Amino acid sequence: MSDAPTRKCPFAAPITTARAACRHATEVVRRGGSEYDCADAAAHDRCTALFAGLKRAGLDAFQVEDDLTQMPHSVLVKIQTGGLTGLRRLLEPATEADAPIADVAALAAQAADAYGGVEQVPVAALAEDMRACKLERRGRRRGR
Repeated sequence: MSDAPTRKCPFAAPITTARAACRHATEVVRRGGSEYDCADAAAHDRCTALFAGLKRAGLDAFQVEDDLTQMPHSVLVKIQTGGLTGLRRLLEPATEADAPIADVAALAAQAADAYGGVEQVPVAALAEDMRACKLERRGRRRGR
């Protein structure tokens, strides 16, 4: 077992669904299945702060409480995926909306540079992107 600290990726959902990628994401398998850890401490700190802001805006946008027993998982996925898509829309308006995010860490760094830190990103402006985010439907279960 490694002594390296575990840095769970706050944007694992869009990476898992191939709607985003990140040069620092390392796939790991845990009891719950496949997840992603971040191999870079500074990038992890930046992404974690960015996600915290997106989550605050997203909870307001979806009018839900930050309660894991009450909030649907799909809301967190929409906050992550739609938030990143909206951020890219602000920073790179010429990019096709449905194109996957090439590098989450690079997008977070670009946002930090553009706004003077990820804490300054105008996350409220991304709420509509979160609400508009369409998720892939799971296939029907067979044999039931």
